Amino acid sequence: MASHVVVIDSALRRTTIKTTPTTSLSEVLEEACSKLGLNAAQYGLNNKQVDLSRTIRLAGLSAGAKLELVQLSKSAGVVSIALQLPESEGGGTPNARLTDKFPSSTTLWLVLRKFEAGVAGASVSRNFTARGVPSTSHGASGRLYYEQPIIQVMNRELSSFTDLQKSLAQLGFNSGSVLLRLSFRVTDTPLEEAMAEIQGYFDSAEPSTGSTTQSQATEPPAPLKPSVEPGEPAPSETTLQRQDESQPLAPLSPQPEPITTATSRPVSVYRPPSSSTPAAARQPHNDGDYAPTVEHAHVHQKLLQQNSRNTRLLTDAQLAAQAKEEAAKWAAVKDVEIKIRFPDQSAASAKFGQSDSAADLYNFVRECLAERWRSEPFMLRNPGVRGKNDVIPDDANQKVIKDLQLKGRVLVIFDWVDSKASVEARSTKAVLKEELRSQAQELKVHDVSGSVEDQHDPGVKVDVGKKETKSDEGGGKAKMPKWLKGLNKK
Repeated sequence: MASHVVVIDSALRRTTIKTTPTTSLSEVLEEACSKLGLNAAQYGLNNKQVDLSRTIRLAGLSAGAKLELVQLSKSAGVVSIALQLPESEGGGTPNARLTDKFPSSTTLWLVLRKFEAGVAGASVSRNFTARGVPSTSHGASGRLYYEQPIIQVMNRELSSFTDLQKSLAQLGFNSGSVLLRLSFRVTDTPLEEAMAEIQGYFDSAEPSTGSTTQSQATEPPAPLKPSVEPGEPAPSETTLQRQDESQPLAPLSPQPEPITTATSRPVSVYRPPSSSTPAAARQPHNDGDYAPTVEHAHVHQKLLQQNSRNTRLLTDAQLAAQAKEEAAKWAAVKDVEIKIRFPDQSAASAKFGQSDSAADLYNFVRECLAERWRSEPFMLRNPGVRGKNDVIPDDANQKVIKDLQLKGRVLVIFDWVDSKASVEARSTKAVLKEELRSQAQELKVHDVSGSVEDQHDPGVKVDVGKKETKSDEGGGKAKMPKWLKGLNKK
């Protein structure tokens, strides 16, 4: 068994790490980087592809083995995480297990935060990181004490808050699947003190990691009452339902009578759908429309041939002409109809012109909200046709049409900012003010008669133009090859 290993960095500096058979290679990496003054999150050990999640006994290293310290790639891998819940939390969950995929740079704390918020695992909202248990054994009757989450992975127990800040890559998980077993342990620290310590940790974090730690920051004592309502649907789920709403397949019902808000902007309000299945999915269709024909194959082949040819790069004059043409195209757009979808699947639609900015869009949404929710931070996401789910900035200098390039009919998703919005706001579905909800109307899709053709219809044919064939000038039969003429004489 190995009693020590030698770690060598790129500058040929070496350090000796004392080990035991149960020492994991990730601990060896952390100690070596600590002695060499390096960041363990940016380095790995290379000795015939050493797995950092294994122990010295299972890694097959001999005594005095030399390990090379190499810098990791900046691109994170994808790890499938299965979180095994304790019996108290596993009710209603298949096999008491939540599963989802995370980048290898994700910390264990952030994994718990995403699972408890319902963002990962497609589950209901839970409480893993801000649990309090009343105790009378400490002299203060009914006082809440912090219940620390504990994760067990590969025979390792990660119980302290510092251990939970380790990323999956630091534990040796850069790909594949990992099972995390979750449990809880009551501490002697009052809940409010523990929350203050956790918040202080994130406040003192480096600015470079602020974007990551903001989503991990704890909430005020409000999380003590975990919500049992289903978590808000991810933007990708709502995108799948109406991501092509700017070009609907069937005409919609007449717009409801516009309601004038405090901004004097007409708005149309729609009730949440009564069915979980989108209306477009319930419409009958012709399977032949999805069957490719020979003409489709010809068009596809022609496009492949065109794209494979070398083309000359555009000159500066041509690029300037393209930019001018693009600017003129967007200047010709008079207005855009933007529909905002809220957490309860209700929607509000209004038109915005060339002079309206992204800040005007945010102000309009705030005035549609109930008074108690207007001060809560939220964001607007644009799913787009390709599902990019871009966040629309709250910027007065960004014009809705010119800069954000929105036209026609656009669907925008309303979502709370997880790191700043209160738990009460994130667990509330109906956020529109009562005046708008009372005047909301049902969104219906017309049944177009005759839209469904014969089931044996081969589909729509594409005209690819006249095919070029070698024939006689007189339009006669095609010339017979010489080798075929010889066979014909026999």
